[in-house]
Amino acid sequence: MAFRAAVASGVAMIGVGAYAAQGSSATANASATIVNPIAITKTSDLVFGKLAVGAVGGNVAISTANVVAISGAGTTVSQPVGNAGNPAAAVFGVTGEAGFTYAITLPSDGAVTISDGASHTMAVNGFVSNPGTTGTLSGAGTDSLKVGATLVVGNNQVPGTYTGTFNVTVSYN
Repeated sequence: MAFRAAVASGVAMIGVGAYAAQGSSATANASATIVNPIAITKTSDLVFGKLAVGAVGGNVAISTANVVAISGAGTTVSQPVGNAGNPAAAVFGVTGEAGFTYAITLPSDGAVTISDGASHTMAVNGFVSNPGTTGTLSGAGTDSLKVGATLVVGNNQVPGTYTGTFNVTVSYN
């Protein structure tokens, strides 16, 4: 009898252990697509040209279409006719993945100055670009980016050749 009770008890325990939780699983794929990195290369520099400056400074703007505009109350800044020095917007080549859009970041006002190598400087402000804040790469994965700006010429600005650098950043949207 004791054996029957033990066997019955063991069967009962085996039966309890035989019930397991029911589960389910699924499989998913993982993938990645590597695209061409975006890059920017300078093609030509921003050139304000040759300027004649008297007692009153002013602003010299170069548009992305290479149009020069001189402004300022009573300014004596001018570009000598026939000897302006080929003012032009900077031009950059942008390359990357065909059809992708990209953001353009230009320097902020007060961030860029040009210098004659001594202590004389001029600010470069009002940066503009074409395309504006967003560009689109062609089917070949290329685009042309033009950048203009405004040079702030001081009163009695000292004659000399003034140079400096500025950064233009592009990134995929």
